[in-house]
Amino acid sequence: MSLIAKIDPPLTVAENGVAQIHARPYKQAAAPTGEEIFVWTSDMSGGHALAARGTVLTARIESLPNKTGPGAHKELVLEVQIVSAAPLRALTLDQIAPHRDSDAGDDATPEAAAGKLLYTHALNKITSIESEVADFVRSHFEEQ
Repeated sequence: MSLIAKIDPPLTVAENGVAQIHARPYKQAAAPTGEEIFVWTSDMSGGHALAARGTVLTARIESLPNKTGPGAHKELVLEVQIVSAAPLRALTLDQIAPHRDSDAGDDATPEAAAGKLLYTHALNKITSIESEVADFVRSHFEEQ
């Protein structure tokens, strides 16, 4: 199963092609080494929407203090080897917006599932995605 991280821009990639991603896990406590991950940087905050594709090198859970108020929260910290630094075809919220309210029945499209996922999740979240959605997102990194 693949993952998608929806983060605040920018995505900073080191010279060795590795990026560190911090995100709160959603229905997922860890990310296996070698797992495929897509990175989405908020286009509403100056990001590129679908921004990169990579492979998880390491993953750990860290407890970080809340920025507002007392207490702490857990974040998944990933070291990701970026395989494709930019998609060949853009994928933005505007492109998937018409699909986000489609029925989630048996004939739901990958675009609808991606739209629901990317519209309902807050920034700085990471979650697993179904294989059909991963195929749809991955297709933006491939020649047509």
